[in-house]
Amino acid sequence: MAKPIPEQQYLKYIRLLGWRLEKGGIDYNLYDRESRFLCSIKIGHGKGKKREIVAECVRKTERLCIKEGLTWPPKKK
Repeated sequence: MAKPIPEQQYLKYIRLLGWRLEKGGIDYNLYDRESRFLCSIKIGHGKGKKREIVAECVRKTERLCIKEGLTWPPKKK
């Protein structure tokens, strides 16, 4: 089961995959190498708490990786 992960760690994983995260209207949008929209990503934050990717969005990203034949979390090559 996926857990929330810190935003910086998630961004590092996304860069390793060659994907990118851009600010949308409310949430963030995840795009692949060909600039195709993949899904929306929510970043949770609270009082005095670090920003983190919510567990639901971590699972979404993991499913997208499996669909694309990639491993999650990605490892350095």
